[in-house]
Amino acid sequence: MRRTALFAGGCVLAVALALVVRTVRPHPPLPVLGHIPDFHLSDQRAAPFTTDSMRGHVSVVDFIFTRCHSSCPRLTARMGELQARLAADRSDARLVSISVDPDNDTPPVLADYAAKSHADASRWTFVTGPYDDVARAVVLGFKISAAKIATGAGDSDVTHGDWFVLVDRTGAIRGYYPTEEDGDFQRLVDDTERLDRAR
Repeated sequence: MRRTALFAGGCVLAVALALVVRTVRPHPPLPVLGHIPDFHLSDQRAAPFTTDSMRGHVSVVDFIFTRCHSSCPRLTARMGELQARLAADRSDARLVSISVDPDNDTPPVLADYAAKSHADASRWTFVTGPYDDVARAVVLGFKISAAKIATGAGDSDVTHGDWFVLVDRTGAIRGYYPTEEDGDFQRLVDDTERLDRAR
């Protein structure tokens, strides 16, 4: 009986120690997956938004367009959740939504979309610009797919990747995150705040 009690006590102690070690063990550093490109675009107020606008802040970037009725509402809703979480946790991280349909998404259109999305302009910026400049930044720089597809009668649609991209203060890309599962979203929140705390 005494041996059984000692064994049980030892098991409880081992489990407790394992949990302590797991919580205090530092996370491995996030990888550097590339660097954001030099770009010169505009925000929803028609003010310049460039690579330098992102330097000095941890940023989460996504890619949307205002006419989209498939993935973009989900992406924007997730960004809204992220905005609320970061504000509650007193994080200084910024959010950037780049339109992949800049021919339609002019600054006034994006300003209206931002207002409907309850975006805090001090934290969340919507970006547009000439199509070739946007495509170069999104596809060649952030490595996210985006393409204009002709649908007939002179109309077109846009396809694009629906990832969130985490960028550190120096402009290094530190992660790509899917957006559908809550676990992936929590990982994005945790990694964003980790980078933001690392001064």
